[in-house]
Amino acid sequence: PGKWEDCDPSVCAVPEVCRTSSGPDSGNSCKFPFRFHGKTYTSCARWTWSGVNYGKYWCSTKTDRNGNHVNGQGNYGFCGFCDNAACGCGGCGGIDGRRKVVAAQAAPSAQSDQEAVTFGGSG
Repeated sequence: PGKWEDCDPSVCAVPEVCRTSSGPDSGNSCKFPFRFHGKTYTSCARWTWSGVNYGKYWCSTKTDRNGNHVNGQGNYGFCGFCDNAACGCGGCGGIDGRRKVVAAQAAPSAQSDQEAVTFGGSG
């Protein structure tokens, strides 16, 4: 109970899914809720670390059985929330008030913190 997994749409109805639009795991679905550095997120979180991704919103694409983000393996992506209400953020650069986005303390990493902070493409 309380754990979210991908559901095969041919077997069950999935009304809306938040998919990442860029980042190391582009095209995968966000796993809500997820925990990162002791905080629980129910929507995409703002990228607060410097670099080309500053100000974008990101989510975990892989969690462990306890809902913790699996860090260090590129299991995250940037949310295309401008056109997808399922990501929990309304409008570009803002929050619509339905869900609270809490800033994390350290950047999720693909291979290292340096790689995560400087990632700027879709591949």
